[in-house]
Amino acid sequence: MADELDIHVASHAELEQAHQNVFDIWSKGMSLAEHVAYRLNSPSHQRATWFVGTLDNRVVVSLGRYPLRLRLRGEVVSGVAIGSVYTVREFRGRGFAGQLLDWVDENSRQAGAALSVLYSDIDPVYYARRGYILCPSWAGWRDPCDEVPARAVTHRFVPIAAAEHLARITELYASYHGSAPVYVERDAEYWQMTLKKFPSDQFFALESAHRSWSGYVRVGQKDNLWRITDFALSDQTEKLADAFYAAFLTLGAAGGAKRVGGWLPDSAVARQFFELEPRQLEITMIRPLVWRGEVDEALIASTSRFCEIDHV
Repeated sequence: MADELDIHVASHAELEQAHQNVFDIWSKGMSLAEHVAYRLNSPSHQRATWFVGTLDNRVVVSLGRYPLRLRLRGEVVSGVAIGSVYTVREFRGRGFAGQLLDWVDENSRQAGAALSVLYSDIDPVYYARRGYILCPSWAGWRDPCDEVPARAVTHRFVPIAAAEHLARITELYASYHGSAPVYVERDAEYWQMTLKKFPSDQFFALESAHRSWSGYVRVGQKDNLWRITDFALSDQTEKLADAFYAAFLTLGAAGGAKRVGGWLPDSAVARQFFELEPRQLEITMIRPLVWRGEVDEALIASTSRFCEIDHV
């Protein structure tokens, strides 16, 4: 068998082979046939360009590269997100995943991508050696019925149909996250993809006593677990963040949830409501490609507000 990888964009047959390879860790309880069909038809995965490394025409390593628009220091730039990096077990330890990632990053750089984003499920030191910068990646959880400090009820969540209110949701997202040094900018096509990505998610508007919107939250529900997959507020104040979290706990308790939370920014307010801990999986990392701006502490810290719905 040849030892030199042949790296290239996957053919359809090679893509099926790549999806079959990852079944052992990303099956989501499906059969092999269901798993492959799901990945081939996923609105998110269909946006990606899939790259493979082959030996004697066998796919031994693969990954997906997803197009991404980012706003960096006020400048809209093209970027990429890397997902599903996988090496077939018997070929591990030979540096194939690193070769493929380096090749794809160089290809992305030549195409003008400013930044590469990935979410590591392994020790992030591996990707740090390849130029990726570790970012704060927090998750917080709690039982919504556990006692919290008494506070006046100023806001409540009401269910909404996202498709009917997408313009308002989009505006809230852009206003809230757009204040950060870096955030994922969502155009109309991207928004439609996110709505299809987890179609069973529910949206709620955060209403003040005057029935005006102060934010929204998108919630994924499975059994008694409710997870925040997307959110935005109408301002950056701690007072509104406090009202947001309090209303979310009330919503979860009323809905019968036993565990609520998700990806959350590391803030004093969030820590009043949730037990925040570093994520052990889906760890955010970024790598500048053609962008030559400063990757300072403020920019890195702002990635803690990335939403789980943007995870690839």
